[in-house]
Amino acid sequence: MQMSKTVESDLPSYRWVILAMAVTSFVLTFVVRFAWPPLIPVVVPILGMKMSQAGAFMSAFYIGYVITQVPAGILSDFIGVRLVLSLCLIVEGIASFAMGYINTYDAGFTWRVICGLGAGADFAACTRAIMEWFPARERGTAMGLLLASPSGGIVLAGLSVPVLNGLLGWQAVFKVIGVVTFLAGILIYLLVRTSSTAKMGSRIMEGFRIIFGSKDLILTSLAGFCLLWCELGTATWTVATIKNMGMSLVVAGSILTLYGVGGVLGPIISGIISDKLGERKYILIVALAFTAPVTVIFGYQTSVLMLSVMGFIFGFVSYFGNPHLTILVSEFAGQQYAATANGTSNLFFQMASIIGPWVMGWSIDVSKNYHYPWWIMAAGPIVGILLMLPVNPKNVRA
Repeated sequence: MQMSKTVESDLPSYRWVILAMAVTSFVLTFVVRFAWPPLIPVVVPILGMKMSQAGAFMSAFYIGYVITQVPAGILSDFIGVRLVLSLCLIVEGIASFAMGYINTYDAGFTWRVICGLGAGADFAACTRAIMEWFPARERGTAMGLLLASPSGGIVLAGLSVPVLNGLLGWQAVFKVIGVVTFLAGILIYLLVRTSSTAKMGSRIMEGFRIIFGSKDLILTSLAGFCLLWCELGTATWTVATIKNMGMSLVVAGSILTLYGVGGVLGPIISGIISDKLGERKYILIVALAFTAPVTVIFGYQTSVLMLSVMGFIFGFVSYFGNPHLTILVSEFAGQQYAATANGTSNLFFQMASIIGPWVMGWSIDVSKNYHYPWWIMAAGPIVGILLMLPVNPKNVRA
């Protein structure tokens, strides 16, 4: 049920504890999902899988992920975020631990779906917490820090998974991540509170009327699909592409880590800039315009130096626009329906996560060419620009 409320005097300080817990939970959901890509070259031959099946493990995660987006958003708007955030990490932790025992493709696919079911509850609850605790003038900074979490998760996965695999084996990678994630879920349950400004018990149909009645919110959500098409494709296929060039798994992981570092800095800087200048829509469009060509350029590099340099730049520009997607969606819906809106919009976003990895893996299976996926990824940001042009930021509700 609803958590204990804070008094107004708690707002200036405790909002940063809430943000820290939201960032922790979001980072871990990305560590869980991106523990798999660095292990593709290791596990595929052991389990006798095809590359399209390796991509399907990412798709499996997002099948579960999209199922819980909207229910989690509704629950977060009705009862608050503490229980939702805690349960999502506990479920992910258990399923990740179980991945350490798989010996068939089917078993792995099933547990990846369950991982996704847990992770799907996270995003809407985190954005709801920020809308509650942070005033409009600080939301860019707060959301920038939150939206640095995907890249932070990629960085942690890129750094830790190859090392853990080398020391303990691929099964232990999943077990360690599972235990850490489970314990984080317990910690979040103990620390997260509800802001005194929160309005719980929202009417479901009223929320959906607002969400689906907003052309601006729908177009922004579709633009998010286009950006995620590129981001998820990159995170899934970077290691396998570099490994195909004959480089080691450690080198591939380090390049993906630099991509992640750029992706951490991009949304943080972008969020701070938007709090100072406004113009979230146009910052997003500029980010999309840079992302498309950089995607293709990165995909054609063959030296460690240039892959490293372009990887950092690629991560910076591709994640630069992320905070503004989420803030615009939240503000088009208003604080009371922010979680429902973000759960619904993320359902649009994550269709890219289900379709993209399989399509890109299929293109490799058919062509035996690792350049083609990068052209497929780059199409997403171009379409995203066209979708954002008609959006009117003046139609926000909060």
